[in-house]
This record gives sequence, C-alpha cells and structure tokens, in this order.
Amino acid sequence: MRIKHPAVTSAVFKLVTTLEFDMEVGGHFLPTRVELFQDTERKRRFRCRMWERELYHLHLALETDGKTKRRKETDEDLMVERTWEISSQFEDFEAANPKAALKLFLDSLTLYLKRVAG
Repeated sequence: MRIKHPAVTSAVFKLVTTLEFDMEVGGHFLPTRVELFQDTERKRRFRCRMWERELYHLHLALETDGKTKRRKETDEDLMVERTWEISSQFEDFEAANPKAALKLFLDSLTLYLKRVAG
C-alpha cells in the first residue's frame, strides 16, 4: 500500500502487535505500551513505538470575543512517546518477521533498563 501525495513522506505501516506492561524505574511507576508496525510493501521493514502513560494537570481555556476565559481544570492520563530514549533506529528497521522485530526492540529495552535501573 502506498499513499501517493507529496505530503506523505514515509511508507505506510500497519499495526501488527501491541504489548502493555508496568515498569518501575527509580521509584517511578511507568505503565508502558509498545506498538509494533510492519511496512505494508516491504515485509522485512518495521517501526516500533514505546509509550508511557503520564498524568497531566490541564488548564482548558476558551477564547470568546478576543478574551481568554478559563473553562476548566482537569487531570488527564496521556500517552507520551518514549521510543527515542532507547534508540532512533526503531523508526524504520529491518527484521526477518514480526517476532524477530519485537525481540530486537525488547532486547534493546532490557539493555537500556540495565543501564538506567541496574
């Protein structure tokens, strides 16, 4: 599959698996999601994303008649991408199949955790 438009600058990737697990690093609880995508044309090309759920305190505002009026404050869980902490190589990488791609990513995550958490 390809999207033929100059605004689309990458291959098209399809989500093939999602993992969720909890980590605790340095006393911080990190609910984590890993998503593995496969290129729809080049079956040995993958993309992987790691997300952490974080709580944010938001101030929602609405502009009316040129004046900003605060509407609401809320606490929201948001997913924040953390893939870059491991390596930028997971933006587009090669592996024999989805299982091998996921293993590469999880091995890299394990090495990273050994460095930062012991």
